[in-house]
Amino acid sequence: MCGRVLIGEQKDILITGRDGRQFKPKPNTGGNPGSMLTVVTDAMPDKVQQYRWGLLTADDEKIHSKHKHAKIENLHTVWRNQLGKKHCVIRIQAFFEYNKDQKKSYRVERADGKPFYIAGLWDIWLDVATNVLLPTCLMITMPPNRAMAEIHERMPAILERGDVKTWLNGNLAGQQRTAFLQAHPCLPETLKIIVEKEY
Repeated sequence: MCGRVLIGEQKDILITGRDGRQFKPKPNTGGNPGSMLTVVTDAMPDKVQQYRWGLLTADDEKIHSKHKHAKIENLHTVWRNQLGKKHCVIRIQAFFEYNKDQKKSYRVERADGKPFYIAGLWDIWLDVATNVLLPTCLMITMPPNRAMAEIHERMPAILERGDVKTWLNGNLAGQQRTAFLQAHPCLPETLKIIVEKEY
């Protein structure tokens, strides 16, 4: 999965800042790693927040964006400190993929026009230089469904709105969560894939 998304209108969203104040996000913005994305976490499931895209852990010495995705196959090893403890759902309107063999970039949306809910992981990173806490997140990816396989070898772990509470459920162990994602893949007919540009 590439590193570009459309965050979308989000007229119905009210963000809660770390200071408790609420505000509306900027409309129709695009997002790249390093951008602030709209998330709901298992720590505060009743609040919509903004987290920086690119997960940072206590081992990181400086800000970077290399951890924008985590393969579902690696969650129990590479991301064992977050899995089972720090889960989030990231809301976006669309995501973009580039197929180098076809020399085309694609925009992927939901066929019904509703936003995507992507399963993710989060963490809070302390910038020791400024003593500021930075909330960060990444998106989980998995093997593609039939529609996505025509353009890319991975796809985000897309949740239906009714499954968001299950992913954020604090009583589920890590193994149960990955099993849930694998048992509820996004159906091909859910997606609308549009050629954005030909090279």
